[in-house]
Amino acid sequence: MRKKRVCSILGMIGLFIFLVFPAASMAEAKGGNLVFILDASGSMWGQVNGTAKIQIAKEVLTGLIKDLPEGLNVGLVAYGHRKKGDCNDVEELLPLNVLDKEKMVEKIERISPKGKTPITLSVQKTVEKLKGVEGETTIMLISDGKETCEGDPCELVRKLKESGARFVMHVIGFDVTEEEKKQLECIAQAGGGTYYTAKNAGEFMVAARKVVEEAGEFGILKITAMKNGKPFKPWLEIFHEGQKKSFWNGPVETKKGEPGERSFNLKPGAYDVRVIDNTVPQKTTISFTGTQIMEGQTVEKAADFTDGILKVTSLMNGKPFNAEVVLLKPDGQKYYSHWTTNGLRKFNLPQGTYTIKILNHNVPPIKPTETFTEVQIKAGQTVERTADFSVGFLKVTASKNGKPFNTPVELYKPDGKKYYTHWTSNGVRVFNLLPGTYDVKVLDIKEKGKMKTFRGIQVEGGKTQSVEVSF
Repeated sequence: MRKKRVCSILGMIGLFIFLVFPAASMAEAKGGNLVFILDASGSMWGQVNGTAKIQIAKEVLTGLIKDLPEGLNVGLVAYGHRKKGDCNDVEELLPLNVLDKEKMVEKIERISPKGKTPITLSVQKTVEKLKGVEGETTIMLISDGKETCEGDPCELVRKLKESGARFVMHVIGFDVTEEEKKQLECIAQAGGGTYYTAKNAGEFMVAARKVVEEAGEFGILKITAMKNGKPFKPWLEIFHEGQKKSFWNGPVETKKGEPGERSFNLKPGAYDVRVIDNTVPQKTTISFTGTQIMEGQTVEKAADFTDGILKVTSLMNGKPFNAEVVLLKPDGQKYYSHWTTNGLRKFNLPQGTYTIKILNHNVPPIKPTETFTEVQIKAGQTVERTADFSVGFLKVTASKNGKPFNTPVELYKPDGKKYYTHWTSNGVRVFNLLPGTYDVKVLDIKEKGKMKTFRGIQVEGGKTQSVEVSF
């Protein structure tokens, strides 16, 4: 009687395979990453239509594995199969690797349910093993009940996804209650996958085949990066289209750590890609939005960060001096600033248009500025800009009773507006001034209201004009 029931179940499985998943679709599937997490807790000895659930699971998985396409990377994890009452009973029976059908079938056949249902720990250990795996991994969790140990598997899966772990979690709830279904459904939802209810062997097989087919559906995104004619290692972020949080980020490098190239297996769909050069100010970004990935096709995106060079020279009366250089974008936003050293500064800049301001801080209080607008920076080319400030000098010497006198000196423009005030130090103050006409007032700090005024003092670039005051 039992043999008839098993044959009936397997016959139903075959019918579902034929109707829903033709043999050709499995044979033509392309490689990907797939990990099975199998519930081998004691409850799997429970029966469905007179056959133990573990027996049905073995029959379904064995048949499924025999039909898996070549080139698929497959791993196997089981829990609850070694000890009764042990919440740490999680074992990676086969690490993710190119499928060895005989070995996997052998591992499955040896499983004998015994213990508890540590779903949280099994998911955690499985995802930890996926670090460094290229492409996204499909995880198929098969369970006939909810967590029976400590932990919240739904919350764990959500946090793992938020951390950037690259996996999709599908769940098959095999002969579960409504209460158990809620937790398993939550796990699938948090993992970006689908929850399948299987009440019998046929539904179990249909669900398993859907997950396997999805694991084999992917396209390839290939990113290359160059800078100044050489392979380059910028930072890369990949998003599902329109999302603000990336599901993958890291450097553009090969598996061997060589710069300039990286490939990803991605599910068909639209993605936003950002490639970021962290070696320049403001972290220049090249974006590829709405990148369409098609099953079985390779999409290549090239990011060229080749710089142009801006060479700035700052002179005062023909001699090098240190000036502040401010770079602005076309919209007026500040891009970057730095100082020249000994009158020179070179900037490596992304291609584009800039406004350049060179500020002379040696002429207080106005900081005279030389501005160059619409400076075009082109890849591989050098653009030079020079600012030569003409500055004159006014030397004021003050004494009182024949001794050096520290006292305020006020400078005025011809229109009578006060321009600047400073004190003499040890009786002397030298003012750096733009060429022009100034009025000078030297105050006697010891006698209120007493001062000496000099009008129409002519200051010329590169020359020193002197004023001497004795109180």
